[in-house]
Amino acid sequence: MKDMDWLKLNYVGFLTERQEHYQVSMDRLYQQQCVDEANFEKIRLNVVEIFSKMFKISSAQNPEALKTKYLSFFDKITTPWHLNREKALEFGRDRERFIEDLKTQEAEVLRLRFEEYFSQIDTNLGCSK
Repeated sequence: MKDMDWLKLNYVGFLTERQEHYQVSMDRLYQQQCVDEANFEKIRLNVVEIFSKMFKISSAQNPEALKTKYLSFFDKITTPWHLNREKALEFGRDRERFIEDLKTQEAEVLRLRFEEYFSQIDTNLGCSK
């Protein structure tokens, strides 16, 4: 039976793999002197790092408390990104719009994966001992 320990292990593993992927990709792109592309990977990496920290902050024994707290960060953190995207669109700033899209898309991937993992646990078990 999947429980909170399973959720934490798998989701943190997912976040760690993503961070490692973006770090390697960013380093490779900088070495190839593809600065813009490397900077985009750095933005994605930063988003994963932010939500990794928020997941640790959200840690709770109660599964529903964890879910509520962690998912609330997605709204709080991405709301300004959506607003910045709209401003960039309004003023024809394609680069800024693209960056805000990168950030919100990465956050959405993380949110969806968390929800996928969360849906697989038995929320009545809490943390296994």
